[in-house]
Amino acid sequence: MQHPFMIKTFNKPGREGNFLNLIKGMYEIPTANIILNGERLHAFPLRTGIRQGCSLLPLPFNTILEVLA
Repeated sequence: MQHPFMIKTFNKPGREGNFLNLIKGMYEIPTANIILNGERLHAFPLRTGIRQGCSLLPLPFNTILEVLA
């Protein structure tokens, strides 16, 4: 699931306020860091996908699936 499509889907009327801000904060400009031998490497941008272990995963997935169906 691509992040811009997900954000565009959540911008529909009726989905505003804190919920939308939370989703945008997590997925609008996602980055990842790698720790190698105890040293933190430079952050790099993520272009697609959902963070592993994300507790909010079912909500965006179901919402996007509803739009695609």
